[in-house]
Amino acid sequence: DRVSLLSREVGAVRKPHGGRLRVALAFPNSYFVGMSNLGLQTVYQLFNADDRVVCERVFLPGKQELRSGGKQEPLVTLESGTPVRDFDVFAFSVSFEWDYTNVVTMLRLAGIDPRADRRSWQDPLVLIGGAVTFVNPEPLAPFADVIAAGEAELLVPALVDAIADVGTRDRDD
Repeated sequence: DRVSLLSREVGAVRKPHGGRLRVALAFPNSYFVGMSNLGLQTVYQLFNADDRVVCERVFLPGKQELRSGGKQEPLVTLESGTPVRDFDVFAFSVSFEWDYTNVVTMLRLAGIDPRADRRSWQDPLVLIGGAVTFVNPEPLAPFADVIAAGEAELLVPALVDAIADVGTRDRDD
């Protein structure tokens, strides 16, 4: 469970949500695969380095949880257990092509329509970045409001500035 995972971690960031841009940072695979990914670690630290932002992580639930047969619990973040649907931005760090389908699964689990053209301003802004967007972002384009292809060290501050200026209500801007 999330509390026992956090108790064994070093470097987890916890901030109050009030008045901050709230980013749920997803790795579309298991916690253990995601936590070994330096790209995810970098993006997590970059978002949380900005005092205007609170960034919490979320991972694909285990196979047993996905096959539970009963009503699926909402997808929640590791740090606070907040439903992903309640965040301003749902950001994905995608490193592997075989995780494309996991992006769609996580959007569904969060109660967010996977297709970008079907979402409204009430839904979190879906941002997709990571190594696969450098090579070919096109397969993920139908599911993203924003594709962030490039180096996180440059993109994260620019994205935070842009979203802080415009807000999340005007998706086109």
